[in-house]
Parts: sequence; C-alpha cells; structure tokens
Amino acid sequence: MVHFLDLDLSFLGFPHTAASLVAMAAFVRVIFTRKGGAAHRSWGRVYAIAYAVLCVTGLGIYRLHRFFFPHWLAIGGLIVLAIAYLAARYKPKGWRYIHLTAMLLSAYNLFGGAVNEVFLRVKPLRAMAGENLSASPIVGMTHGIIAQSFLILIVIYIVITAVQNARKAKPQLKVEESAS
Repeated sequence: MVHFLDLDLSFLGFPHTAASLVAMAAFVRVIFTRKGGAAHRSWGRVYAIAYAVLCVTGLGIYRLHRFFFPHWLAIGGLIVLAIAYLAARYKPKGWRYIHLTAMLLSAYNLFGGAVNEVFLRVKPLRAMAGENLSASPIVGMTHGIIAQSFLILIVIYIVITAVQNARKAKPQLKVEESAS
C-alpha cells in the first residue's frame, strides 16, 4: 500500500479528506432520493456541512506555500453552496433551478478536486500523468468527462423540473377556465 499511495497529508489534510469522502457519499444519496422529501433534506444537510468543511479546510492547506487555484475553487465552492442554500431557504421565483444548478456546480467542484487528488496521490496514475498535472492530457480528458457528466445532469434536472412545473400549472389553468 505504501508503494501505491502517497498519503503525506498535512494536519488539515485529514479532516479535509474525511469531509470530501462524506460529501461524496452524501451527494450520491441526495441525487437518488425523492427531491423535497425528508431524506433529501437530511442528506442535503450532511452534504452541505461536509462540503463547507472541506472548502474551509482547503483554504488552510498550503502545500506549495502559496495561495493558488485550489484556494479560489474553495471560495467559489462556498459561494455556490451559499447560493444553493439561500435559494432553498427563501424560495425566490425559480428557486428550484437556482438550487439544483448551484448544488450540481458544487458537486462538480468536489468531484473535479477528487480527480486532481487521485492523480496526485495514486502513484501509478501520477506516473501516467507526469509531473505537470495541469498539462497532462489524461488529467484533462478525465476533467472533461466529469464536466460533461455534470453539465448533462444539470440539463436533465432542469428539464425534469420544468416538466414537473408545467404539469402542476396545467390543472390550475383548467380550474381557472371553468370558473369563468
């Protein structure tokens, strides 16, 4: 195992990694539960807390001794998480679209970061990618697949939400027509 993984983590690296794993597991539960139900809300809270913890701990990890793109992604992650939370909490017009898009963007950020960590920590993958991960075609291709997958999920959920909203609106139109 020592020859396979590089687990040289900083003090914040351990809670950061644990929060990442909890957030990933909670995301899978959230995505497959009935939206708006008690299980969805409960797992959504677990996801949001774990995701916030991983973003905050990520801000304190300075492996290269400088503030760089992972730190900006952590700040962006906190922003989209806040947008998703506020949309669900205050329910402005179109809140479902805002909430689901922001949550899926946060999950994309989570899984995109996981791609970087896997290529950084798993020694055989690191050897395939080379020393400069940002210039590696295999890392870029993996990120492309993750990005396209989340873009497809966003489109699917927007379409499903629009269809559900249209179905809910139709019976109201019929009631209004019969009243006139």
